[in-house]
Amino acid sequence: MTIRPIARVAAFIAATMSLCSATMAAAATTCSAFGNPPRPMSSGLTAISQSLTRCQGGALLTGYQDEYGTPRAACFWDNAAATPDQPLPLVIYLQASFAPLDSQIGKTGLLTARTGADLSGDTDRPGFLLLAPLPRYTRHYYPLPNGFSLGFDVWYRQFGSSTARVDGIDYPVNVDFATIDHYIAQTVSSRRVDPQRIFLVGYSNGGSTAIAYAQHRRNIAAAALYSAPDPYAFLNDACPQQPVTAAPASIAELQVTRRDAPIFHVHRDCDAYGSCPNAQRLGDRIAGSASANWLGQIIDRDQQPTSSCDAACGSNADGSPWNLKARTTGTRNHNQWPDTWDARLLAWLREHPLPPATP
Repeated sequence: MTIRPIARVAAFIAATMSLCSATMAAAATTCSAFGNPPRPMSSGLTAISQSLTRCQGGALLTGYQDEYGTPRAACFWDNAAATPDQPLPLVIYLQASFAPLDSQIGKTGLLTARTGADLSGDTDRPGFLLLAPLPRYTRHYYPLPNGFSLGFDVWYRQFGSSTARVDGIDYPVNVDFATIDHYIAQTVSSRRVDPQRIFLVGYSNGGSTAIAYAQHRRNIAAAALYSAPDPYAFLNDACPQQPVTAAPASIAELQVTRRDAPIFHVHRDCDAYGSCPNAQRLGDRIAGSASANWLGQIIDRDQQPTSSCDAACGSNADGSPWNLKARTTGTRNHNQWPDTWDARLLAWLREHPLPPATP
């Protein structure tokens, strides 16, 4: 029997209320070599959300289940100009949490740019392919109403591409990362993607995911982000970790496999949850690596460059979720995509392809 849209929405609301209530009483978190355990999630809500996604002129890719048996999906916007002889760059958009993809992809400018923007450095190859793997309904270390909503799990940090064994315990790959892997591989298999130019664009929680993904996947050429909290330590994260390149000294550290990924991060001086100092600390940590290629830029509410965070919006490097200015002005700033920076974000990607493969 086909469920009518209104019935799907009603089921969605009822399931959300039930699941949010059920997750209020969670057991104490046991930290591991990969931070937190996988976050509680709802396959049912995820499936309903996917069924309501329209992809705004793109196609909904399905047919893949993650390790938990949850059906996963992605939106894909093809580009007929891409051929095996003239492959085009691939941009992977990782969305912000809470809001559905359809409500945010338009304001990023990517749907317009995908037909004519120069990401290849070749005037004969304008445009790009666009892919947006969809997140799940998961429990986040964010305040309500974002405590249980759409989003990517950046708290369980087994970001490798295969199962990892530590002290006799097997840790499976983070299923959100495995899903991104799957849909990138599916798109690349068409042989119409330029393998030197696979890029990430991330927003908020999706920006955090893009940082961690770029630091663990060498097929990613570069990432451009807006308003991304530190994926390794933000707010009341029960198991924060310090990213390191050497073997970790304790579970308080996480070894990343790549510290030289080119990452450009634009964020507000007054941002949601008072996250500006957190973004600054993340930049300092990454820039502390001699091989790092990190560029951070603070902007004010008018999208003008500025050199410091607004202290009245929060000064805690872990974030200030209950700061009144952060909850009002910061949230408003956060929800406004920095469209005057679109050209610079895309230029960063164009200027940072992977080197040619060694024969």
